[in-house]
Amino acid sequence: MSGYRVDYYEIKKDFLECCYDGCRQKLKNIARGTSGVPQDDDGVGYASYQYEEVYQLPIEQLMLAVINLILMAARGPEHVEMFHRKKIKQILSAHPLDELLKELGGEEREDLLCDMKALQLI
Repeated sequence: MSGYRVDYYEIKKDFLECCYDGCRQKLKNIARGTSGVPQDDDGVGYASYQYEEVYQLPIEQLMLAVINLILMAARGPEHVEMFHRKKIKQILSAHPLDELLKELGGEEREDLLCDMKALQLI
């Protein structure tokens, strides 16, 4: 694996900004009486949709799936959590975690591993 890679911090920052934008748009739509967004949407669903197929590298895809699960904080919906867990399992089946982690610096690696441990992925 070579070429440009987006780091974990940048993916988190961009994804959270997108969540924020989704929530802000939801509020604008509610004010106009035109909200098509479910009341319980916290912006993660919006951001997930916006980030579909954005990242091509397996490590980036792994990071994005982990970020999604962290932001869900076990609040569901269960089928969405299972979708992200399945994606992670597919990535790790095709690319051993040790190989993926070789691309990361120490702090970035530790942050990702900490999140994966919190999610009981490792």
